[in-house]
Amino acid sequence: MKFLTITIAIFLQVIWGITNVNGQDGHFTQFYNIPAYANPALVGTSHTSYRVSTIYRDQWFSALNEPLTSFAFSGDLKFDMGGDSKYPDFVGVGIMFFNDKVNALDFTTNQISVSGSYTKLLDKSSEQYLGIGLQTSIQTKSIGYGKLFFGDQFNSIDGFTNPTREDLTSNNLGFFDLSLGLNYSGELIPNHKINLGLSAFHILSPNISFYNSDPILEDRYDSRSLLPTRWSLHGNYKYTVNKNMSSETRFYINRQNPFSEVNISHLLGFYNPKFPERYFFAGPGIRATKVKDIGMGIESFNVTAGVNYNKVVVSASFDQPINPVIRNRRNFSSFEISFILFGDYDNQVDICPKF
Repeated sequence: MKFLTITIAIFLQVIWGITNVNGQDGHFTQFYNIPAYANPALVGTSHTSYRVSTIYRDQWFSALNEPLTSFAFSGDLKFDMGGDSKYPDFVGVGIMFFNDKVNALDFTTNQISVSGSYTKLLDKSSEQYLGIGLQTSIQTKSIGYGKLFFGDQFNSIDGFTNPTREDLTSNNLGFFDLSLGLNYSGELIPNHKINLGLSAFHILSPNISFYNSDPILEDRYDSRSLLPTRWSLHGNYKYTVNKNMSSETRFYINRQNPFSEVNISHLLGFYNPKFPERYFFAGPGIRATKVKDIGMGIESFNVTAGVNYNKVVVSASFDQPINPVIRNRRNFSSFEISFILFGDYDNQVDICPKF
């Protein structure tokens, strides 16, 4: 009980002290289901030799004819590095593909990443591990000018049919990116597992402007648009109540100036003792955001439910906005579905949430 009290106190302190944080990157409600997108140190930390994950998010599908969509696919492998036969150090390698599209503007982001991690055993009795991860990425962005209209195109009668005089630059760009991460996990007392991680994405702050700098005007006008570093703090606390039930609280906090985001969720797992690898889980969550000149507030709540059947996990989430600035709230909901395949069980070490 003392351990639980301390854990809650630390968690509340972190939440209280980090209310200035948010993100510009695409986000997923089921962030743990794409480990490389949450933290490169999570690559290779499944309880099996390999893991294949995919996730799809459809945002504002009932409000827009062409909603915002996000898709990610990842695969990672774990290689034991010797030491203790049951609790060895291990190396993880993985690859991830990410696609985000604002269909109404034909604005597309594609990313392919390669990640590597090394996880060191700290204490065998409490199964404490500390891992570090590195991720390199190539990212491209493109925009279709065919869906954009400017004021000078209006024909004063019935539409935007005139040509534009806007100086339109190249509609695509690409850049190299680099990310780092740390991850800690352990079971300090039986049936109480914790996981904490910290990661930094876009540490090179790449330039994502479609315009090239003008040497004549650069002293008066900066055409660059630097992508801020995204700092992410995540964690979970899982308590195995009995053979029939488990309880897990998760949080995921992003800071990417000048925005911030806090995600908190809780899942209950329901087991059949005769088939421990077949269970159902479900639970609620909330997302709070902070936007410049608006402040911090609860943006939405969500519900996640899924099933783990042996080596396959399928789960779905539904997000409903509750922010008062959105008047027609029912039209801005989002739907998310994920699929995970685990393979080649080598041991019983479980240092990464399966949800």
